[in-house]
Amino acid sequence: MTVVNSRRGLVLIEILVVLIILGLLVAAYFGLRGRPTRKPQQAQFPGQAQTLPGRAIQKGQSVECMNNLRQLRAAVEMYQVENGTYPPQLDPAWGIPLKCPVSGYPYRYDPQTGRVQCPTPGHERY
Repeated sequence: MTVVNSRRGLVLIEILVVLIILGLLVAAYFGLRGRPTRKPQQAQFPGQAQTLPGRAIQKGQSVECMNNLRQLRAAVEMYQVENGTYPPQLDPAWGIPLKCPVSGYPYRYDPQTGRVQCPTPGHERY
């Protein structure tokens, strides 16, 4: 009879340990909002993520924006080398997204200078 009671107690401890681990994972996923670990940052544009996973996603989108701009600038340069002038507008047929993945704003293009920029706040240095 004592074997059954000790096994039941062991199962309860196992369940408690699993619940504690799940609680820690949920707290880590949502970025421990209740305990600020750093000085809060000012939002650079509306909709900036405040959780750790959200910031990681936006960082990835920022890298994607930099890559889009790099590819657009290379395409404009290739057009200029082949035709002797800058293209009159960015061509969607190039297969490069023409909008910033973070804000959704379309990229700015100056056909006089061939300069491509992102209008999203914080992306000026890209």
